[in-house]
Amino acid sequence: MATQNRDDDGRFSEKIRDQDVLRAFDAETTDDDPYLTVGEVAEALAEHWDVEVTDEAVRARLERMRDDETVDRRQFGPGVAYRALVAPRLAADVTETVETTDDELADGETTSHDDLWERLDE
Repeated sequence: MATQNRDDDGRFSEKIRDQDVLRAFDAETTDDDPYLTVGEVAEALAEHWDVEVTDEAVRARLERMRDDETVDRRQFGPGVAYRALVAPRLAADVTETVETTDDELADGETTSHDDLWERLDE
């Protein structure tokens, strides 16, 4: 189980970050069903990243993210669900791969999918 870290001043830092919540949306939602409940976010954090947090901690984080306009909230009858409005940041190794690929495309070393599909249609 993940433990709560302390900051440079020895205070406990928050157990979950916006990125953690956004990763939960990325892992658990689809284009057809982009909403998650507080409980579903908490479950995803525990299942995928071994981060155990209370529903109240998730709800507080989601409401702060709503204030920052990174998630949206929707009322479903008596319940509430949230939808991510932004994607999580890419991991450093993924960003490096994307940048390398962009350089290869610019240098003509790699063929884009669009170009391949065009060639197949010819």
